[in-house]
Amino acid sequence: MKLKAFLCAGLAALLLLGCLTGCQPASGPEPGGSKETGRQSDPPAPAVSLSAVTNAKALGFSAFDNQLVEYLKQAGRADENFTVSPLSFKAALTLAALGAEGETQAQLLEALGFRSVEEMRAWYATVLAGVDRFDAFFTEMEKEAEEFAEYFPDAAHSQERSAAYWVVNSVWSNQDLPGEFRQSFLDEIAKTCYAEAYSAKAAELANAVNAWVNEKTNGLIPGILDDASDTSAVLVNALYLKTGWEDGFAKLGDRDFTTRSGEKIQKPFMEQTSHMAYYKDEQTQLVSVPLQGGVSMVFVLGEDTGLADKLSRAEYKLVDVTVPMIDVETTLNKKELVNYLKLLGCEKMFTDTAEFDPMYTDPLCVADIIQKAKVHTDEEGLEAAAVTAIMMEPTCAEPGEPEIPEIFCADQPFSFYVLKNGTSPELLFWGQIVE
Repeated sequence: MKLKAFLCAGLAALLLLGCLTGCQPASGPEPGGSKETGRQSDPPAPAVSLSAVTNAKALGFSAFDNQLVEYLKQAGRADENFTVSPLSFKAALTLAALGAEGETQAQLLEALGFRSVEEMRAWYATVLAGVDRFDAFFTEMEKEAEEFAEYFPDAAHSQERSAAYWVVNSVWSNQDLPGEFRQSFLDEIAKTCYAEAYSAKAAELANAVNAWVNEKTNGLIPGILDDASDTSAVLVNALYLKTGWEDGFAKLGDRDFTTRSGEKIQKPFMEQTSHMAYYKDEQTQLVSVPLQGGVSMVFVLGEDTGLADKLSRAEYKLVDVTVPMIDVETTLNKKELVNYLKLLGCEKMFTDTAEFDPMYTDPLCVADIIQKAKVHTDEEGLEAAAVTAIMMEPTCAEPGEPEIPEIFCADQPFSFYVLKNGTSPELLFWGQIVE
């Protein structure tokens, strides 16, 4: 049953900053020998240049987040509805970085915007703290509901918590291929990321991972792998968020929505009139709609450059918000995330000279990175999930050619941001609705 809102989510004003620079691609001998490998690394997706990514407009989030959004737009998704979870991607890469060493680890840290492993650990601690604060919010609500029931037993009624937010990790090894995770690595990721470790036979590995994914996303994402029989290890992050609006929306039924191409289509809309953070100038109109548990959903019409600064200048006003209900799902599985990291200088982790010895007893490299993300909103609230899987193999297969992949009324293309509020808010989900 939907919990009643009584607190107002904090406004995100200061957001993570990062600085990314490119590194030269690496190549070298195959594991266990000095023979030069002739394997060519995957080229970046066509139509995406390094300058287009590194010069991404400043949204106000970390450089990694800004550039990921820009890259996916440049890679062919600018004219379609899509969503991505930068946080899930970074959490999965944190697992990889904790199991890497040498140049491989240095490239990962630089791409993520961290100056050291200690700084990365500290960042992940803030992620877990955000989860704890979310849980504390609803624990306090339940406590107050119980106290209310003691004084007004006739008016009180039991409520079952429907809100949830977690960021969880797991690592998986293939029992039928050589090698296993080193205990020191498992101890490290258990301490830093609360990661669980599993193993499965080759024929059962994909199903085992998918069952874990289905459970950790409450069925929102049933699975992420089709086949993993040739995969030595899989590093997986799952993010799940479900919470209600502080003030509910009312259904409006189907209304016209003008797509980016100018076509008018029908979408189910909802409306809410309440006090919330609002900003408008000649280029931008935005509203930050509070959700329970210290989360906000920011809807943006027009230009979203400098979003953090504009949010900091937003004023608390009575706003009539009319937006379409969102139901968007995206799969990134065509080397899009691999090519993004290569643009940022992460080359070595995808070659036969990848340095993952602290992680595994046999040489491994990253073969692919997959993410599935889904965001759903209705008049009651938001439910969203993302899963990122890093596929690791004994050798990196020859890649194929990558595919290119005050009145606020969002009845035209808009973007959205789901933020976990705090001193350094995290971008949980970004997305756009253009059709």
